[in-house]
Amino acid sequence: MKITLLGQSTLLLEMSGLRMLTDPWWGRFEFLRGVPMAADPDLLERLDLMLVSHNHVDHWSKPAIMLARRQGATVVGSQKAARRAVTYRLPDVVAMKPGDRRDFRGVTINAVPAFHPFARDAIGFVVEGEKNLYFSGDTRREPRLVEALKRFQLDVALLQVACSTYPLVGKDGMDLESAALLAAEVGPALVIPIHYQVKGKVLDDEELEAWKPLVPVAILKPGVPLQL
Repeated sequence: MKITLLGQSTLLLEMSGLRMLTDPWWGRFEFLRGVPMAADPDLLERLDLMLVSHNHVDHWSKPAIMLARRQGATVVGSQKAARRAVTYRLPDVVAMKPGDRRDFRGVTINAVPAFHPFARDAIGFVVEGEKNLYFSGDTRREPRLVEALKRFQLDVALLQVACSTYPLVGKDGMDLESAALLAAEVGPALVIPIHYQVKGKVLDDEELEAWKPLVPVAILKPGVPLQL
């Protein structure tokens, strides 16, 4: 399995013979990006799947939808993310909600709960293939999420580690502290931090290197694949 961070929550996953993009965002609202994207996804030679946790501007974009159309990639996403893809007449779109499973050419995509106060249909994904991988998307740490993830023996967890805080609402996702707690409760073999490269939520190398959850951590260098 190979994992490459392109930017924010957009990662290229290569596993079980498939190439997948998570929360693919580029080409729109680029002023929000705190760290330049490491590569141009439009130049990818092949793409089989796009996994979209929710329909927010830093997680799903029209250029990604157009790439899925050109590549013939299947879009698997939350209800609103899938509905948006359908409006562009993509031929293969799968809407998922927590508890749903979808088999796809040797892997199983599981939708797990996500708790985002501004995206009630948000989901996370557990991909079961040559390894088992969890992608959090944007979510708070909640007991129902822990319960759902404990069903799987996770090799890798891609966890949101930066979020915003709002009056009355509080945090809209996980920060380093809550992500460390989730990792300890779920016990993946490896944790990879994501979602810390948008303005207002940028974490520097020192902050990331000082993060010590009770499981091994790999900090991805943008554009540099991690082979597992």
